[in-house]
Amino acid sequence: MRKIIMKKNRICIFSGFTLPHLGGVERYTEKLVEQLNKLGYKVTIVSSNYDDGKSFEKRKNYDLYRLPVFKICSNRYPILKKNNEYKKIINKINSMEFDFYICQTRFYLTTQLGAKIASKHKKSLIIIEHGSSHFTVNNKLFDFFGEKYEHFLTNKLKKYKPYFYGVSKKCNEWLKHFKIEASGVLYNSIDSAVYDEYKNKLFISKSDKETIDISFIGRIIKEKGVHLLLNVFKELDKKYNMRLFIAGEGPILNELKEEYSANENIHFLGKINYDDVMKLCNQTDIFVHPSMYPEGLPTSILEAGIMKCAVIATDRGGTKEVIKDKKYGLIMEENAESLKENLKYLLDNPKEVKKLQNNIYKRILSEFTWEVTAKKLIEEMRNINENN
Repeated sequence: MRKIIMKKNRICIFSGFTLPHLGGVERYTEKLVEQLNKLGYKVTIVSSNYDDGKSFEKRKNYDLYRLPVFKICSNRYPILKKNNEYKKIINKINSMEFDFYICQTRFYLTTQLGAKIASKHKKSLIIIEHGSSHFTVNNKLFDFFGEKYEHFLTNKLKKYKPYFYGVSKKCNEWLKHFKIEASGVLYNSIDSAVYDEYKNKLFISKSDKETIDISFIGRIIKEKGVHLLLNVFKELDKKYNMRLFIAGEGPILNELKEEYSANENIHFLGKINYDDVMKLCNQTDIFVHPSMYPEGLPTSILEAGIMKCAVIATDRGGTKEVIKDKKYGLIMEENAESLKENLKYLLDNPKEVKKLQNNIYKRILSEFTWEVTAKKLIEEMRNINENN
């Protein structure tokens, strides 16, 4: 692909959270910016100060400004606190010259802010969609008002006439629910070199050659389906020689640890850093993603696939764009019976496990890398600027 150059190469990204806050959007932002930086782009990120950290940080690949927020729900849905510190940061952002503005996820208030600032400076704006259904808290009343609120925010955004892109085709289909026609796909991705970096590293030593290692990596919330995996593992553990690793933190973690504490083959790892995530994926034989959450394109599936894990996953978000047929992984229904059937099939067919591991690795390497996504984004920004 020919080299793409914009006039001044300065981009401002608005995102509800940034690392070390864990989530697919945060990882997407971090890795995309890393690649943009390699291609000569200077990036400033505006986010929320959800953990009372520094208001400004000069990180490796970008400058980070973090806006003050109210304590309530700050770790789940940050509400901007428009005090003197907020005004100081906004004045600073307004004084800077950017060639393009990007907002991550429609429903965060940082996106409303980013759209307003982009409009003020008469610059083009891209909004990247990371979901594929309404957010849910499994409460009918709260979910009802949540949907109304999401439509309200989206209608406000549409008035700014931004360009919408999804991290998967499934996200773009979801945008039609809001009468939005997406301009394209900017796939969630993975580093192309990550397999070579971690292929000889393990998180925990293999106990013996016959042990099958199964992993779940994600937030420990009911909507991620981790309880389904634990129940099925407990049942199959009587027949097969295997271990289960649960990596992540969340509100039901302590409850699950207590419930399954008697099973020495279940290992709750809590929050682990990126290096350990990749080491865990490298030693994993079968990765399970039983999510019932409104996913975009799950980062954990890409991480597992690039490290040659066989994958069992629900049809959420863009999962089927990676696992497009049974050559690349197994798609389960959102219930324990389906998970048990698929997991048992792989445990009984080790040759099939090996085939799936190699096939998904090759597919991700060819179509879902940050090099591809960053160049696509630059091309889209260039075309938008030329047409405006």
